[in-house]
Amino acid sequence: MSAGGLTRQVAEWVAATKFEDLPRRVVEEAKNQILSVVAAIHAGHFSDFGRALRRTMKDWSPGKDATIIPLGERTSLHNAIYINSALSAALEYDDFLFAAHTGHSAVVAALALGEKASLSGKQIILCQVLANEIEGRLGAALVAAGEPMEALPACHLVGSAIVAAKAMELDADTTQAAIGLALLQPIRVLEPAFFGADGRAIAAASSAPIGVQAAQLAANGLTCTIDALGHERGLLRSLAEVPLGDVFAGLGSAWLTETLCYKIYPVHAGLGTIIDCVLDIGRQHPIDPKKVRAVHVAASPLAVEADERARSYLAGPATPTGTLAYSIGYNVAAAIADRELTARQLTRERIADPALWALAARVHVARDEIFAQRAQTAWLARVNKISGHQTLDLDPLHVSQFRMSAGARVRVEFEDGRSFEAEEEVAEGAAGRAYDDRRKAVEDKFRRETRYSLRKERMEKGVDLILHLESANAVSVRELVRVCCSERD
Repeated sequence: MSAGGLTRQVAEWVAATKFEDLPRRVVEEAKNQILSVVAAIHAGHFSDFGRALRRTMKDWSPGKDATIIPLGERTSLHNAIYINSALSAALEYDDFLFAAHTGHSAVVAALALGEKASLSGKQIILCQVLANEIEGRLGAALVAAGEPMEALPACHLVGSAIVAAKAMELDADTTQAAIGLALLQPIRVLEPAFFGADGRAIAAASSAPIGVQAAQLAANGLTCTIDALGHERGLLRSLAEVPLGDVFAGLGSAWLTETLCYKIYPVHAGLGTIIDCVLDIGRQHPIDPKKVRAVHVAASPLAVEADERARSYLAGPATPTGTLAYSIGYNVAAAIADRELTARQLTRERIADPALWALAARVHVARDEIFAQRAQTAWLARVNKISGHQTLDLDPLHVSQFRMSAGARVRVEFEDGRSFEAEEEVAEGAAGRAYDDRRKAVEDKFRRETRYSLRKERMEKGVDLILHLESANAVSVRELVRVCCSERD
């Protein structure tokens, strides 16, 4: 470890890493992530939250630095990052990697800075991957220590600072200062606000521009020489209990970007397999929701704990949309009734249907110990038998073979005595599925969510530009952003 501590170690790695250091498989995952995040932004744009955000932004100061997707309007750098980040998080439809959701900052900030600073496609991918790697490790340390999701804005603060520092080609000293200045901001959201508010997406959106601002301040002379990450009262020693040497192990050899999972449904990460099972049953057997007596869901701790945390914030048709992403009952009911689970099941009109809530009340959830054991075995963290604390396992081989195990078994019982059952361990689009299947899943997601604002030829051009982003110059990057927006010309 370098003399400046963990923050210095991170800053030196960020400053020194080049695009040529990225393995090909990591570059391909980064392109998948851009497809997934842009699709989530389009879906968020048409949500109730997106409409409220558009009304609000009319009062914000204008600018011409970067583009609001999919409106195509130009605004200031910080406003574009805020708005695009908020839209990407609006429906819990974002990608995630091991222990962290990074796209709200890693992708959004990289694209916005790509426009403002005339970056090439290679530079955008590099900024994005560096943020993924550091945010993923911070998230893993915090989650392993039992920190809830509300603590993860800290990841976006650091990640967006890293994106901006690399985009501006700052040296290690200045990058260290950027990280430290970013962490001067609040790093937690109150749980009631996180689960009980329609605007939960602004937690990520508020953090991402601040990290960029911190890098800009550092570039203009503000300093921060302390080890903001590893100091005895810094981020990790304050919140995490894992050995600090584990957190940044394997930088440059173990790539957490390889653990990226792409959401096919707008739900919490643990619920994907449950919805896979429900829709699989519905495809094989016609289901009349009125004749369903009960639905039994056996799931991994990841899903069960998310459902339990959200339960006290459920308020029937008045439930905030952000809370519904964690509710097993509501999402199972909506998937059964509509034979799909998309942004359309999260409109206020659909949420108001009393029949959905009646069906949700007949969904019974239980923790399955076999799924729990499989998830623990697949997880990149272990409990030290001597200290009792979690340790991170960032061995390059284990990281590259990571399997997002969050198993589920669903049984639908009918009033006439019939029942149908399905089981799945890894959700569609998640790490552990075949790479080609995951690439197809994100391409399908992109096409599905952009079809309301883009013509087919424009949509396909967007896919093609993203999949060949490493070959793009600054002009092509600006074209990519333009074709991902509604046609205003």
